[in-house]
Formats: sequence, C-alpha cells, structure tokens
Amino acid sequence: MTQEQKKNRERLPSQDEITSVFEKLIQGKKYSKLHFREGAGGVSLYEIEVVGKDGEKIEYNYQKATYDHTNASLPETAQYAASIHAMFYDAEGMPISGMCVANYRDGKWEFVPA
Repeated sequence: MTQEQKKNRERLPSQDEITSVFEKLIQGKKYSKLHFREGAGGVSLYEIEVVGKDGEKIEYNYQKATYDHTNASLPETAQYAASIHAMFYDAEGMPISGMCVANYRDGKWEFVPA
C-alpha cells in the first residue's frame, strides 16, 4: 500500500456502529445474528435476520467494498466504502425482493429512501 493510499484510507464503522444502524432500520423488532466476519481491516460482513409473526423474514447484510471505492471513474452509486442491503423472504423462505437501504462514505451513513 502506497503512502497516498494509506492517507486516503477511510475509517470503516465498528460493529457497534453497524448494530446501531441495524437497530434504526428494524425499529425495535427482535433479530438474530446470522453471520459476522472481522479482520485486520475491520468488519467485512455482518448479517442479521428479523422474522415476522407470519413467518416472513428480512435479512440485513452489511458488507464493506472489496474494490477501490474512491476511484472517480466509478459510477456514483459504487463510490461507497460499505453498504447495507435488505433481502425479503416469504413464509416459505423464497426471496421476494431486495434493495440497498444504507451506504457508508466519508464517515457517514446515507439512508436510501424506500
């Protein structure tokens, strides 16, 4: 890693910061932690699941970018250090839909309007 890359390296959110965003998204609902991976570069993967009374569920997936998100030639929608996506499942476990719900850049979370 060059000095310039080290200088421009963005601080990623901690597990507690990511959990706080998850809790804002789920608005007091109970959740289960599905997967968690952390390394020298911080949290790289964090997934939780919320199950509704009718058996439908929502999975929230945090992942940090695995590419140089600071590359100005990338589309604006790809210039994030990390993102949280939601995946919706019916009561039989079949995926219904999914969407990006929040992006992290320059030390701040940006929530995507529904």
